[in-house]
Amino acid sequence: MPSSDILNPTAIWDEEIQDSMCPNYGFTRKRGSTLLRKKPAGGTPWSRETANTGHTFTFSWTNRSYACVQRLKWYYEQYEDGFFTIIDHDGGGRHYVGRFTSEVTPVETGNGMWDVQNVTFEEVPIVAMQKYPSDWDHDAITFYVSNDYSDQKVAPSGTWTITARNFEGIDGTTLDNAGTAGEWAQFEYRGYGFKLYLLQGPDQGQAQILLDGVVLETVNCYSATDLGPQMVLMRENVSLDFHRVKVVAVGATATESNGIITVHPGAVSWHSLEVMR
Repeated sequence: MPSSDILNPTAIWDEEIQDSMCPNYGFTRKRGSTLLRKKPAGGTPWSRETANTGHTFTFSWTNRSYACVQRLKWYYEQYEDGFFTIIDHDGGGRHYVGRFTSEVTPVETGNGMWDVQNVTFEEVPIVAMQKYPSDWDHDAITFYVSNDYSDQKVAPSGTWTITARNFEGIDGTTLDNAGTAGEWAQFEYRGYGFKLYLLQGPDQGQAQILLDGVVLETVNCYSATDLGPQMVLMRENVSLDFHRVKVVAVGATATESNGIITVHPGAVSWHSLEVMR
């Protein structure tokens, strides 16, 4: 598959071309503007995601071998209608899948060496990756039930209510369902993988988790003690795109053991969604 074609698989010297394919300059990430922002005549500003654009980089290779320049030209021409992988070796090794969108124009500098300046590389969304982004400490953002203007961002179906809570001294809110089977709440985001946080406690039950309409798994949020918000599901192998995470209440369930029927609670409480950008 094209995503396996990596321009610079290592940062070390390539004996075949007597050079390294890593750029001299580049990897200043610039994420394309995807938000439509509006300021109404009255009330608070609002925004909406309008595109699944990824990151853009400008690369330069200076004083490089002819073989290196030829390989760059091959990548540009081979993948004008495709995509390949490039690795940010200096920034933790994150992979980006995309293509050159400006022509590779080499300039000879003398002694058989060449410069290739200001080549634009743009991510291509909705394609498979060899390695998905996973630096949650630096590249992820968290979406809560409501934004800073108290606008509800998670869309519910049925009898969900917003509850003000305090978690270890920090104020917050959750979107709660008493456990009506089939009622759901969902959030649409632009990005890669995600971490979903739901409450876990004595009144919490099972929830079915879907991504883009596909069932991932059913999680059980019951706990004998109140644990507060906990990560119940993480998915990293998700390609760049618009995605919808849906949480569906399973409802109260009953189990029988040795003739004793136990009814398990079914409440579901959405706390937050952490998204990889």
